Amino acid sequence: MARRLRDLAEPIAACVYFVPEALEGYNALGLDDFASGYFGSRGACLGKPSGEVVTAAFGVFNPAFVVPAVDKAWATTTPEALLEAREKGVTIALKRMLGDVDPAPAVDILRPVMEAVPLVGRALFSGLRSLPFPGDPVAQLWRVCDYVRERRGDNHIAAWIAAGCDAVDIGLLTEQYWGMEHATYIRTRGWSHDDIDAGAQRLRDRGYLDGTTLTDAGREYRRAIEATTDAMDADVLGALGEKIGELCALLEPWTAAVLEAKGYPRDPADFMNQE
Repeated sequence: MARRLRDLAEPIAACVYFVPEALEGYNALGLDDFASGYFGSRGACLGKPSGEVVTAAFGVFNPAFVVPAVDKAWATTTPEALLEAREKGVTIALKRMLGDVDPAPAVDILRPVMEAVPLVGRALFSGLRSLPFPGDPVAQLWRVCDYVRERRGDNHIAAWIAAGCDAVDIGLLTEQYWGMEHATYIRTRGWSHDDIDAGAQRLRDRGYLDGTTLTDAGREYRRAIEATTDAMDADVLGALGEKIGELCALLEPWTAAVLEAKGYPRDPADFMNQE
């Protein structure tokens, strides 16, 4: 159920990184490249963080990719302006994709749970929680889904660090775990060929890759990281209790509508075509 909730919340929350309405808002502020808009808008919930802090919070990106993008964001605009453009853009986009919906029942189930679970160790989730709650009902739906997304993301980083991964390791393991071609998805995270080759060799030395293919041991290692991430969502699922089924039933048609409208990639491989 932890993964089911994540799968339903993810497209609603993360469509903000793909829909033109949000990207146009960043462009209007002077950010004419994807990276500065992405790192600045997502990181702005932390205040005005340095590129190093954004790198730490996001987990999987090369700091050489992140730091200049964040520097450009803060040299060009403000966190407040980016947060406003982000919320406005995704709200317009979701209304376009979802049509006339009443998200209040889902928000009423999910919001009190996500506002009561612990913050400790969850940087991006805590940053979102620090922001004023949106007034628009559709923006509220987006925010509570983003709570789910970023909290699970924070948990996932903790899980793979504890398992002995670095950012390149987890990227290489994940693309294989998803059935993608070796050294493809990870390139969108700013890592060089040398970084990737060195990471692959580390995984071979540990018995997790055979050439460029995930071994049985590597698959079990990556599966265990995901299981640990699931376990860290136990407090959310416990607080939702029997309402989890009702919540998922409410989210399902909205998630499907976002995917149908191509507001979020249906397949992980499609990220490379959009980012």
